Amino acid sequence: MRPKALGLQPYLFVAPALIVFGVFVLYPMLATLVLSLFSWNAMSPARLWIGGANYLELLHDKTFLVCLRNNGVWIAASLVVQLPLALLLAVAVNGSLRRHRLWRTAIFTPFVMPVVAAGLVWLIVYEPNFGMANAVVGAVMKFLHRGQETGAANPISWLGDRHLATLSIIFVAWWKYTGFHMIVLLAGLQAISDDYYQAALIDGAGVWKAFRHITLPLMRRVMMVDALLIAVGCVKLFDLIWVMTGGGPYHATEVLATYMYYCGFTIDRMGYSAAVATVMVVLTLAATVVYFRLSGGEDDE
Repeated sequence: MRPKALGLQPYLFVAPALIVFGVFVLYPMLATLVLSLFSWNAMSPARLWIGGANYLELLHDKTFLVCLRNNGVWIAASLVVQLPLALLLAVAVNGSLRRHRLWRTAIFTPFVMPVVAAGLVWLIVYEPNFGMANAVVGAVMKFLHRGQETGAANPISWLGDRHLATLSIIFVAWWKYTGFHMIVLLAGLQAISDDYYQAALIDGAGVWKAFRHITLPLMRRVMMVDALLIAVGCVKLFDLIWVMTGGGPYHATEVLATYMYYCGFTIDRMGYSAAVATVMVVLTLAATVVYFRLSGGEDDE
């Protein structure tokens, strides 16, 4: 084979992947960026160039600011609760016993359930009049001799209260996605050699010291990858919120993805919707850059 042909061979191998990436990822991103610079609706072929006016409007859009706050709440709540919970569950089921396999399956099952089905089920659970959530709260309050406070005459509106709706949906996301993150962290745990723990046991280290000085340091990189998955997932979250509240009440549970859909397909402002989508891409890239900055200085395990 000629030297020139050998030089082109690596590029030929990666060409199919580059073509797919360019057509299905790079081109839509650039087209969205260009569209965000126009004022355009789907009912009219005419596009009016307005430059960065859509982005300036976003800075004064109260609903958009609510979306940013809600996405921030989603990311913070998921990192503070979901990631540690997934790690504890991974440690708990990290074994070869049959009962551990059953627990893994039980915890992972909600992730397999379709999002629409899960959202509809939890709509019934959160129903104010006959839902299980209010029944449980009523039983607990009755046990505490304060049953009159949450009786049938004054049920809790989990998804209708501006202050409870977002937290209620976040709880559903914890229930659904913690199993997935448990599996991700479990794979990292099973890559740690047992020799470390046997040496720690010989040295007299207890369970907590082994977890603190062996498990956590060796799991740092895997945990950072999982944290990136959580952050990116929270930025592009759409389906669960759309099924359960549609962004309501009064945009209280709105996030960037649902607001993008609302602007594009409800009020027919495609250019403004593209601007929201561009902000989502920037936030996702920012989360990725932060991850590489934090992991770049670490030595390979």
